[in-house]
Amino acid sequence: MKSVAKKEETGALIRHMVFMGIIAVIGGLAFMAGIAFSLQQADAAEPRVVYPKKTELDFSGLSIDGQVQNPGEFYFKRREQEKFDSLVKRRANFHREMLRDAVLSK
Repeated sequence: MKSVAKKEETGALIRHMVFMGIIAVIGGLAFMAGIAFSLQQADAAEPRVVYPKKTELDFSGLSIDGQVQNPGEFYFKRREQEKFDSLVKRRANFHREMLRDAVLSK
């Protein structure tokens, strides 16, 4: 009897170890798939291009022949707003018209 119980116990232990091994393999595959997916997304992202704010070119020692076609500097000045006299005269009150309308509306 002891040998049968021991065999069953050994079989259960082996099944448990196989089950845990399968779970470990599935977990490892899922982990590797997640890493591969994140690396693929990182590669697919657009690289960020940063341009310098100011570029200086040194032409000293060079002989440049040519002709200037445009002025070297532009100046933009803000023009003052034109002020025109209004063609419509502003009145201080409309008392007369309000009385007329009140009388006509009755």
